[in-house]
Amino acid sequence: MPIFEYECGACGGRLERLVRNAGDVPKSCPACGARKISKVLSTFSVGAAPAHKHEHTPSAACSSCSSSGACPYGG
Repeated sequence: MPIFEYECGACGGRLERLVRNAGDVPKSCPACGARKISKVLSTFSVGAAPAHKHEHTPSAACSSCSSSGACPYGG
């Protein structure tokens, strides 16, 4: 399900909403009650550090290590 970001044109407040259908789109700002809500471009991160980090002796603990001993998980 897509999560969209919205911004209030009156107070500048931002909110996120899980939108499954048209009824989930916010009609007014939860902070000030204004009806000047618009969808904004969301930002996201690319190239973050790997979530999996393990410590081991390269090529001894898992088959992911190459023959050169380089670990694809940063170990």
